[in-house]
Amino acid sequence: MTSNHKYRIVITGVENSGKSTLIQPLAEKLNWPFVLELSRENEAVLNGTETFETLKELHRLEERIFEEMINSTSAKGVFCDTAGLSLDLWAESVFGKSVTAESSSKKIDLYLLCETIEKWENDPLRVIPNHQERIKKNNEFRARLELEKAPYIYIPVMPVDERVEFAERKIKEILDV
Repeated sequence: MTSNHKYRIVITGVENSGKSTLIQPLAEKLNWPFVLELSRENEAVLNGTETFETLKELHRLEERIFEEMINSTSAKGVFCDTAGLSLDLWAESVFGKSVTAESSSKKIDLYLLCETIEKWENDPLRVIPNHQERIKKNNEFRARLELEKAPYIYIPVMPVDERVEFAERKIKEILDV
């Protein structure tokens, strides 16, 4: 890839996998901006009244924020806390269809698939307290990434600072950063 290419790295995985905990220190290490998970601020999601249109709108908004960020940064890339893949798996399981089917969003250069953490932490968006169920759901993420031949790194459970170092090292091995 050319040196002008700006990377998009998406941190993904099932709920309670440490995505939101990983993104900020990792972005700080590489001095990249990041987009937080927007569903955490969506009233319909927080109230449990989301519709397929809600998820589609979240996807459009994520893409718009990402585009603004990537076009305004001098950094080599942007991190995203979740993205279309998470919304698709959610929409497909609840509504039977994809939110990104008609999307022409920027290609994702690399996914960081975070392993789910066994210790449950309550959160208004989390609905799968059973660790084995979360493992099954995370396997759906992995299967989709493999089906789509998407580049990804599996991020195992470890203390946050070690996770950040592991992710940074792997990113640098794979991308020109």
